[in-house]
Amino acid sequence: MLETLRIQNYALIDEVELELRPGLVALSGETGAGKSIILGALNMVLGARASNELVREGAKSARIDAVFRFPDGLPERLARILHEHEIELDQDEFLVSRTITAEGRSRAYIEGRLVPVSVLSEVGDELVDLHGQHEHQSLLRVDRQLDLLDAFADAQADAARVAELTAELRGLDRRIEELESVDRERERRLEFLRFEVSEIDQAGLEIGEEEELRSRRNLIANAEAVVRLSGQAYGALYEADGQAAVDAIGIASAAADELAALDERFAAFVQQLDQIRNEIDSIATELRAFIQEVDYDPAELDQINQRLMQIANLRRKYGDSIEEILAYRAQAAEEIAGYDQRDARLAELRKRRADALAEAQAAAEALSNKRRDAAAKLGAQVTEILRPLGMKAGAFAVRIDRVDLCADGIDRIEYMLAANAGERPKPLRQVASGGEISRVMLALKTVFARADGIPTLVFDEIDAGVGGVVANRVADTLRQLAETHQTICITHLAQIAAVADTHFRVEKVEEDGRSRSTVRPLRDKERVEEVARLLDGSVSDVSVKHARSLLKPRG
Repeated sequence: MLETLRIQNYALIDEVELELRPGLVALSGETGAGKSIILGALNMVLGARASNELVREGAKSARIDAVFRFPDGLPERLARILHEHEIELDQDEFLVSRTITAEGRSRAYIEGRLVPVSVLSEVGDELVDLHGQHEHQSLLRVDRQLDLLDAFADAQADAARVAELTAELRGLDRRIEELESVDRERERRLEFLRFEVSEIDQAGLEIGEEEELRSRRNLIANAEAVVRLSGQAYGALYEADGQAAVDAIGIASAAADELAALDERFAAFVQQLDQIRNEIDSIATELRAFIQEVDYDPAELDQINQRLMQIANLRRKYGDSIEEILAYRAQAAEEIAGYDQRDARLAELRKRRADALAEAQAAAEALSNKRRDAAAKLGAQVTEILRPLGMKAGAFAVRIDRVDLCADGIDRIEYMLAANAGERPKPLRQVASGGEISRVMLALKTVFARADGIPTLVFDEIDAGVGGVVANRVADTLRQLAETHQTICITHLAQIAAVADTHFRVEKVEEDGRSRSTVRPLRDKERVEEVARLLDGSVSDVSVKHARSLLKPRG
């Protein structure tokens, strides 16, 4: 509930602080005293549009603070909104604030934390319903009407299930659409991937092949030089008459044998020279093999060059090595395979979608039946309450139109009102009279008292065109509603003011040539006099006596 409302430098108000209590709160006062200013300030702190024209003349800024208290815990919708915006409360009350500078800058705060005005408005919609001339009329919103009808029908769990099933259905639709949306670009890509895989496969690449080809090409390209130089090396080692290395080693080895016979220290030389002779024999054998095997073949060289060019072309396209080319081929083949499995996946998803659609449709049908039953009951109950509230020929109904399955089910609902006999029902949002709207809201709020989690209701102009017996009925209805909701009412009716649990008078005074509005609580004699004034516009013995009778304690 709204516990404190503090207004500073707003319109005609320099500073006002209202300490509010549960139950029915009445605000009365002369026309033009500033009652609507109070509601305008409340509306603004709940997120309504701000204007620097509202800043009191001569002030730098206006500020409105509202303290709300929830001794029984936050309403579910409000708690969810605060959680979504990461706003945490340490206690059972919290502060919302709004400032406007004379230059037109506006700031919104929740618990001292700066928030966008849109967030303040979203939170405000769950704190206060303002009915009459102002914007916070949640019952005029079609989505809110549906929520309340579901609450009245005890179908909230059913509605949540339908929303869950349709969300699953939409998810399947998106996946099917993704698989079905094979546009030209994707077709071109798949065709190109198949070409690339074919090109790599046709090349028949083998890891290490390129290095072997380069070595073989180098050998063939230099065949003549290899034969010539190998022959020279072989001759120097084995065939040069009297000068071959093997002959020189033989001479050195013979001398070493004789030296070893003279001194055993030379025996190591003999072993070393024998090893050198063996190595020369081995090298000479390999050189002779080169001379015999190397054959310059221009056709083979051409084949090797073509193969290396083919590999180089593939490396330019797909990777810096044969290993990377083959890895790319594997990746492309996997993508192609995924597409080739598309039909099987599509068939599976379509079956799942058909099952999900059937389940969602059945749940939506059951929910719709509950809503239609509840709509008939709601229409009858609201109409019954409206008639003693001065709308004798009024009729309230809930129109339900069938729509395609969506998160809300298969129903589009709207509250309808025929305010007078012979009129066709119109959507509630199109009803022009503020008084009629307020009385419809009062009737709805009375019916929805248990379902609606918004803790504070504000009614403006609810007594427009009302008097006599109807005024008593409106007062009784408000008093009953105030048993479950804090109910604030701007009123010109003594009957309403008399049944209020708290009564404030709004006055406009002039000081130092400037007008300002003040608000003060009324008790005892002052309250009697204000109720008397509301009765006939003056305070007389007759009106005071009548006021005292209205203010007698109610059993």
